[in-house]
Amino acid sequence: MKTFRYTLFLGLFLFIALLTPSVLAVGKPDTVGSRPERKQKAQNRLADAKLKACQTRENAIKKRIEQLTKLATTMQEKFDAIAQRVEKYYTTKVVPGGKTVANYDNLVADIQTKKTAVQTALAQTQANATNFSCTGSDPKGQMTQFRDDMRGVKKALQDYRTSIKNLIVAVHSKNE
Repeated sequence: MKTFRYTLFLGLFLFIALLTPSVLAVGKPDTVGSRPERKQKAQNRLADAKLKACQTRENAIKKRIEQLTKLATTMQEKFDAIAQRVEKYYTTKVVPGGKTVANYDNLVADIQTKKTAVQTALAQTQANATNFSCTGSDPKGQMTQFRDDMRGVKKALQDYRTSIKNLIVAVHSKNE
């Protein structure tokens, strides 16, 4: 009886083992793809991720240009108001007092030149930023150009401020 059970158990085990295909005997299915196909899929995912990141940067650039425009416009208005007050002070208080600044006209012309430079730099930055596109030929170069343009606007604003300060110092030194 023991041998019968043993034989039955062994027969049943061999029957199941023969009917069940071995894991090692099964080949890779054709749907998984070859190595070049997987590499291409990985490259496509990478390109999609880069495009998505670029589009995020594109939106950030558009927001930054709006903020830069607001900032530059506000600063320019404040600088204009200060320059007008200094010019009014010079014409109403200093000149009637018999004092004049030798290079007053040059200082006022320098202020106007710097104001024009700010407007030009800002217009160029806006034009380059609106042309930015991730699907363009060189988005990385356009990013670099945008950064350079922003630096140019900031530098122009600093120069504008400096020319106003020069006028203030000149008028103040004559009024003492």
